[in-house]
Amino acid sequence: MIQGNAQRAYLIIDELVRCGVNQFIIAPGFRSAPLALAAISHPSTHVVVHFDERGSAFYALGYGRTTLRPCVWITTSGTAVANGLPAVIESSLDGVPMICLTADRPPELRDTKSNQTIDQIHIFGRYSRWFADLPAPEINDYEPYIRSTIDYAVHKSLYGPVHLNCMFREPLVEMNNEEQSIPNFSWSTQQGPHTRYATPMISTASEDAELMKSILRAHRGLIVAGRFHAHEDGQAISELVQQLDWPLFSDICAPIHSVNHSVNFFDLILRSPSFKATYCPDAILYFGFPPVSKELQTYLSNASAERFILVSPSSVRIDPFHVVTDRIQSSITEFCDLVKNNLTQHQSHTSWLDAWKRADYTVENILSSDLSKEISEPALAWLLSKLMADTAWILGANSMPIRDLQTFYNRSQNSHVRVYANRGASGIDGTLSTAAGISQADPRHGVILIGDLAMLHDINSLSLLKERNVTIIAINNNGGGIFNMLPIALKSEVFEKVLGTPHGYDFENAAKQFEIPYTKVNSCVEFQNVFSSASDLSGPCIIEVKTDRNHNANLHNTLFNRVNEAIHLIAQLPKIDSQDASSQFSTK
Repeated sequence: MIQGNAQRAYLIIDELVRCGVNQFIIAPGFRSAPLALAAISHPSTHVVVHFDERGSAFYALGYGRTTLRPCVWITTSGTAVANGLPAVIESSLDGVPMICLTADRPPELRDTKSNQTIDQIHIFGRYSRWFADLPAPEINDYEPYIRSTIDYAVHKSLYGPVHLNCMFREPLVEMNNEEQSIPNFSWSTQQGPHTRYATPMISTASEDAELMKSILRAHRGLIVAGRFHAHEDGQAISELVQQLDWPLFSDICAPIHSVNHSVNFFDLILRSPSFKATYCPDAILYFGFPPVSKELQTYLSNASAERFILVSPSSVRIDPFHVVTDRIQSSITEFCDLVKNNLTQHQSHTSWLDAWKRADYTVENILSSDLSKEISEPALAWLLSKLMADTAWILGANSMPIRDLQTFYNRSQNSHVRVYANRGASGIDGTLSTAAGISQADPRHGVILIGDLAMLHDINSLSLLKERNVTIIAINNNGGGIFNMLPIALKSEVFEKVLGTPHGYDFENAAKQFEIPYTKVNSCVEFQNVFSSASDLSGPCIIEVKTDRNHNANLHNTLFNRVNEAIHLIAQLPKIDSQDASSQFSTK
């Protein structure tokens, strides 16, 4: 009969699997050995082991971000637990499923200066959706308590991270003739969890007639797709956009395909003061969390729209600029269906949409002309949008790579590609390990666009990518390139010391250490050729691109000015007549 620590670990892992959770990432440690041995022994689990606690936690984040199902992060006691905090914060702020299963010392060793014993109670603070401190096992555990606790943890983890802190006394594993042995678990054959939780269906009240009227009477309506996770929500927004005939601004991380109404380069268009002043929306429908684009956030905060309707299934406050007039907690798909069902007759104002599409076309022509001449950070984002036919996803690192993808990546090309980023807290840590978790969930070819500081931050996690079908594009500008975009960059001596942070490293030797093919490129043509060859490989490779921070800042400003001049001419055209209604149609 299995007793004590092994029995407790068996119940936890068995119930997780019964709840449909079967992906585990383990950071080695002896206090967590009962959990690790039980996880690897179950026939239905998939277990990955990584020596870096922080990296392994981000792996769990990446898996949850892609599948919308929790990956279980198992780690030992002490500072190992604290290393999970950055990933837990990101998981919490972006609503990504995650389960932290941490080992701990028994209560009699707490507050005694016992080795490797820290206070792990609520160590993740308010970032954890739920916390349980599981007592040290008894000879015979009360099984319903353990199973029902796991069931509730899995339920809560669908909306962000949960933390189960598991106390274990020594001996941690069973001994057989003075040798450690893995218990021969007899796993449960029962299907489904001990306690089932129905997902709450939160929908908009159909009696809110005034809300629908405000949508129907809008002459300059705008739909913004911020960050959200579900593909079906993206499809619902696309269908609503077509029926409303409003322009769509889609955040680079929104899982939404490009449609005829998409304004792909709104981030650049909105850098034109005259265009922004001329084309202001009178109604905004916003879905999800805040966008990557700071230009878009500024535009929305100053739009003074009659109605700013923000829809998200999350209950958290989403209003950084305090302009939301209607906050609706609802399934995005349900809300879109409700609006479509109420659009019995709706006015289409094509001049408003045409102005945005004309500006979008103008920007696309400028980028096509200016970003094919020399290799640069904006050129990489532009070129990638043309090279991703055989690629399923791309992860953009903070700070500049994801911003450049938002600004210069043409989503009308290869719109099937899913773009990911850790924008909950927007840290540069854990990028490579997050990508490893994404690749575990989606093993098709993926791309990591990453800066040198983010690469150095997580270089241990190259070990997680050794057998992954990923192309790592390392942009090396020898420091923090985003800071060269700020006025302080002009004060070169102080800037270089405290913000520029030059390091002088490249990644060729790191690639050798982790046995990953490596190439350095110096031109657009060379990059396209190397990338095309890399995407045909079954394993990883690193493509390093050296850039200059000052030149990059100047290039961005040159492009911004070129676009501003061209867009300014469009803004000088006659203003849209708010009463111009060119067509009517029925949506029933």
